[in-house]
Amino acid sequence: MKNMNTRIIATAKEESLAMSEPQIAVGEPQRSARRSIAAAHPAAGRTADAHHAHHAHRAPARPARNLSLTLREWHRRAGLFAFVFMAWLGVSGVLLNQSASWGFDAVHVRWSWLMALYGLHAQPPHDGYLAAGDHWLATTPDATLLDGKPLSPAIPNPIGFGATSGAVPPVLAVATADSLVLLKPDGSRLDELRAPMLPVGHILRIGVTSSGALALDGGGTLYQSADGETWSALPANAAVHWSQPEPLSSAQRAATLPYARPSVPLEQVLIDAHSGRLFGRYGPYVIDAAGLAALALSISGIWMMWRTRQNRRRYA
Repeated sequence: MKNMNTRIIATAKEESLAMSEPQIAVGEPQRSARRSIAAAHPAAGRTADAHHAHHAHRAPARPARNLSLTLREWHRRAGLFAFVFMAWLGVSGVLLNQSASWGFDAVHVRWSWLMALYGLHAQPPHDGYLAAGDHWLATTPDATLLDGKPLSPAIPNPIGFGATSGAVPPVLAVATADSLVLLKPDGSRLDELRAPMLPVGHILRIGVTSSGALALDGGGTLYQSADGETWSALPANAAVHWSQPEPLSSAQRAATLPYARPSVPLEQVLIDAHSGRLFGRYGPYVIDAAGLAALALSISGIWMMWRTRQNRRRYA
């Protein structure tokens, strides 16, 4: 009986000890180990906790880039590059298409910065025609100048210049290959004569006789006139001072400078700007790059549209 009581007491003690021991859940050994380390080494414990928190809150990894995302990014970049150039090509193309109807082919521009792009600079004429009474005639690309003042309208391609000395006031005559223009000393026009009003159909040269009359050479018979209207034959041995180009003085050249500035037709400017040649050696390559960018935009846009449609069908 005594032995049985002893065993019952021992069993009760064991059950009491088991109930007093703490219950360790799954993962508890690791946490207990960290607590033990933290208690022994506080700094190491804090480092371990920070490391654990860093890994617990780490941002998710970025997804791998695929061809579609890459194409979308480059499609946007190429669009920004090509927008300005494509807009200019479109505007300049419309202007060129309407150039004749809008009169751009007859308009000349003389902007100094634009002439610098073309490498053009003002170049006053070196030679001109001199006549009695200190009158002189010179031509520039866009004007015919009498004593430094522009004639209106201009007389293109003059071949000689003369002035009568018998008439008062004198009559000035500007000869071209097929016409004779009569002027007053102030530059106002009196008349323009052509065959059959002239005794010759083609003028080779004009001059002034020793008596102050105008003289014409048509390649055969010589003719003279005191007023430019009435003509008569001139002896072949008559003394004539034939008009020919002579050097202009520095003052005369300076007077022509405002009218010697270069100009370019507006239509040509549009053509050169549209092709890129206006911007120098590398201008056409920039326009080519814009064209290739537009082609790339078209191809990539079609491909992305096709891919989007395929994905919609796949997940529908």
